[in-house]
Amino acid sequence: MNKILSVFFFLGYFLLSQNSYAQLQPAWSLGAAIGGAKGISVSTVSSLSAEYRANLLWHNGIAPDWSLEFGIGSVKISSVNEGGYSNYAANILPIDFRVRFAPLESEKLEPYIFAGVGFFHYTISSTPAPKISPSGTTVFFPAGIGLSYSLGKQWAADCSSGINSTLSDALNPIPDKGIDSYWSFSMGISFTFGESSTSHSDEFDFGSRGNVIIMREVYFENGKASIRRESERQLNKILNGLTDQPEIEIEFRSYTDNSPDFITSMTLTAERAEAMKVWFVSRGIAASRISTQGYGSHNPLVPNDTPENRAKNERTEMVRMK
Repeated sequence: MNKILSVFFFLGYFLLSQNSYAQLQPAWSLGAAIGGAKGISVSTVSSLSAEYRANLLWHNGIAPDWSLEFGIGSVKISSVNEGGYSNYAANILPIDFRVRFAPLESEKLEPYIFAGVGFFHYTISSTPAPKISPSGTTVFFPAGIGLSYSLGKQWAADCSSGINSTLSDALNPIPDKGIDSYWSFSMGISFTFGESSTSHSDEFDFGSRGNVIIMREVYFENGKASIRRESERQLNKILNGLTDQPEIEIEFRSYTDNSPDFITSMTLTAERAEAMKVWFVSRGIAASRISTQGYGSHNPLVPNDTPENRAKNERTEMVRMK
């Protein structure tokens, strides 16, 4: 038991200490949920029982659209009252690490899939059959789908459903030589600390006239002017701000590093800046409020002498013009 705890502790510490996408400004959420669980067994018919769960979620902690989750809870799975050894109940205390992938989030809705690994301690509360331990610990693998819905600046509702596959045949009293797993579903609520994953216009500060904002959360396809979908998290913030503050006018300025030749870099940055304008105009912002400029490799922030510095110089800036 102690060895298993140590492995999960160091695994969690390693994952939560990594962040190769620092510009994404990851946020933490604390949530609680209640739902139901139903055992999967080849030899008994299971009834629907209660499940409770608390979780800590690290949004965008490892890459755009990817989040890490640590959860702990309480689950009960049991059989329909058939009498004899078929009548059982197992109380489970699960702890797990999960990875979430949310590729289709919008301003309000965030559908996601998840998968992970964990362990739980179980106790059989009914009289077990011979050779079945009344308690123990096993590894399990949760996987499923979910949907998060924003309720405001920092609150969100969440529902999820999935399967929890175990490595044990001891969760019911019958040794049927098949692993005992369970389905689960839950509904809950979460509170986000720091920057919320869902943006609101009053959170975005354009600054005073002439203020320059480096848009580190805006990404383009390599060597192209196509805006990558994960950029919309940042772009939606600006869109909300421009919608609520119609007096503001901005200019998008695009830069590359010194890798492309002069003509290529000037053309590419002009097209990228224009693509930014098109994105906002197509969503209702007047074209007269947005100007664009491509600067190629001019005005580098740092020398183009390392891959890290070149990444800093290839950027998009937003300047408040009015």
